[in-house]
Amino acid sequence: MKRTNQNAAAVPAPKFDLSIDAKTLNELRELLDQRKKLDDAVNSAPADIVAAEAELAGLHQQFSALEADVVLVNDAKLPSLQKEIAKLAGTIDDKDLSIRRMKARLDALEARAPELDNKIDLAIGYVRVEANMAAQNLQVELAETLRSKVAEVQMIYAQVRALHRLAPMPRTSDFLISAYVPDLESCMRVNTGTGHYDAAPNLLAITNADTESAESEIAETMKLISDALIAARGHRPYVPLAKRPKPYVVKGAWDGPGGRTERPEEPEEPPVRMKTMEEARAEPYEIKGDSSGFRTWKQAQEMNMTAAIAETQHSAEQ
Repeated sequence: MKRTNQNAAAVPAPKFDLSIDAKTLNELRELLDQRKKLDDAVNSAPADIVAAEAELAGLHQQFSALEADVVLVNDAKLPSLQKEIAKLAGTIDDKDLSIRRMKARLDALEARAPELDNKIDLAIGYVRVEANMAAQNLQVELAETLRSKVAEVQMIYAQVRALHRLAPMPRTSDFLISAYVPDLESCMRVNTGTGHYDAAPNLLAITNADTESAESEIAETMKLISDALIAARGHRPYVPLAKRPKPYVVKGAWDGPGGRTERPEEPEEPPVRMKTMEEARAEPYEIKGDSSGFRTWKQAQEMNMTAAIAETQHSAEQ
């Protein structure tokens, strides 16, 4: 047998008091009723006109037959026949007038339809304004009711959050991710190209003094276990002394970011003396070989370019 939720059935439905303009609603109802009458009259008019025209055609046939009888009837019956013809002629005139009135009424009704539709559209706009105002008022009231009713579930959510923080489990993790009650006043579901997400805050995740008290109850209940787990986090496997890392010895150059700091003091070397122009000219030019070995093989006499340039400058100064 299917079980029923007795607690849910016992919850009374909320009652709301809305101030709606009854005049606006009554005007819309009256206009819609007029439109229904217009539709019924217009929809039935073509069939009525066809039936009346068929009846008129039959009267015309009878009238033609009586006109023919005037030629063939005895003189004694002629007065009565003429009266019958006159009566039938009046009936035909009345029927013809009735058909013309039906057609005129149909034209008038169809001419009235656009004006009536405009009035209905205007009245619907007023009613929609009333509906939006009423819906907003109800939304605010329902949002307040939801916030007050969700407080009990917030305590459970906070306790699950505390439990997962102390002893993480897949079920508690999935619950904290999936459990979501959006705020009705700011609820917004954003669709993206790859999925969607909810932009409204989660009422279950709200923290306050009551939720902190609920979390502290779980923390107090799990204190012995959580303390043991915290102590166990510092446990490391034993490493023999031979396998333990040795103190680091700084190696490398004396200078630089990783250089040694205990560099001994060394005597300063005198700077290298630069040669003068005369000393450079006095030195013999040394023939140097290239990659081809041509100069070394030929041992050609080459001029001392340095000395030649210096001599040229000296001659120019004089």
